[in-house]
Amino acid sequence: MNKADSELYASVLKSIGYEASDEQSADIMMVNTCAVRQASVHKMESLIGKWVAMRNKTGKPRRIGVIGCVPAIDIQSFKSNHQQVDFVIGTYPNKDQMIEAMKDTFEFASSINLKTESQVSAYVPITSGCNCFCTYCIVPYTRGLLKSRNEHEVLDEVKNRISNGAVEIVLLGQNVNEFGLDKGDKHGFIKLLERIDSIKGLKRLRFITSHPKDMDDHTIERMSKLDRLAPYFHLPVQSGSDDILRRMARGYSKDQYLHLVKKIREEFPVCAITTDTIVGFPGETEGQFQETLDLMDNVQFDQVFCAMYSPRPKTAAQKMTGRCTSEELHRRINLLLEKQKVIGKRITNNYLNTHTKVLTLSYTDNNTTGINERGRFVEIDGRYPIGNIVNVFIKSVDGRLKGIID
Repeated sequence: MNKADSELYASVLKSIGYEASDEQSADIMMVNTCAVRQASVHKMESLIGKWVAMRNKTGKPRRIGVIGCVPAIDIQSFKSNHQQVDFVIGTYPNKDQMIEAMKDTFEFASSINLKTESQVSAYVPITSGCNCFCTYCIVPYTRGLLKSRNEHEVLDEVKNRISNGAVEIVLLGQNVNEFGLDKGDKHGFIKLLERIDSIKGLKRLRFITSHPKDMDDHTIERMSKLDRLAPYFHLPVQSGSDDILRRMARGYSKDQYLHLVKKIREEFPVCAITTDTIVGFPGETEGQFQETLDLMDNVQFDQVFCAMYSPRPKTAAQKMTGRCTSEELHRRINLLLEKQKVIGKRITNNYLNTHTKVLTLSYTDNNTTGINERGRFVEIDGRYPIGNIVNVFIKSVDGRLKGIID
């Protein structure tokens, strides 16, 4: 979502005469921020400090801006605490509101025309905000409640992206399954997928992220009938303990999650399932952490994005007791990552001497890089045009998958 937002901010600035620059010669330096974890906030603070030092040293009148979720928590407080920052812009549910907010900082006409840049794989946000209010999550407080885009607007953007060279569309949302729910349509997301799947020129369709509580058998069955949907499912579980899931307010049990995994694999026999986990949620016992490790053994995820619990402002979990020590958090995350390393290596090894469909994304003099239908990057011997889906024979799985066009 942040990458898509950054592309939109950049396109607005380009439309009024700015051009992309390197850090040393830039007149404007903006950092788009994430507030999901404290580590991201630390990175923002470090970058601001670096840029202020650069400005002071060179004497060049650079303007420094901070945008996105971190200042959105409390913009006035952020401005008071970061007076060396020249402008602050929060988060907005749609393009028009974002542009309106930028008018206070940049001079441009009331109506501007944004040019869609050519991209082989294009991000298309379909929702902003979230209604889930998981007890650890700051998203509803920084991006607001769920707002679905107009379906026709989404379809027009997809068609525009395809006409400008995109062959893969990636639909984005904090919870894509919620698309249309705020407008009373509980099947809005799958209907949108079906309509996009039929658009001429599209070669591959993906989406992130799904919430397990809003995924069901009916949706999975209809997904399996789509021609261009990639068999890749990012389905954050967060914990393997029912008690922790309840206190996280996730809205599903471990058994319900495992049912979804089983259903996905029944409908998509060859697929990838990835997930998010949090270790050290307040009150998590050693036994409950072990339940998460056991679930990983059960599911065999292709990839796990793991985080140590980080208390976030305004969230319910911030007031919960029973936090792990830093040493315990690191011990648990290292155990989880070691387990996934073994699982991931076994899954990767299964690619050896098999064929996979790869969308070519970029090339050097000697190699072409692409992404396969299960979200894995593949290095192909030789230089080939980008934007094609090619059949690749995997000859090596040492690190990145490597292969030759068959």
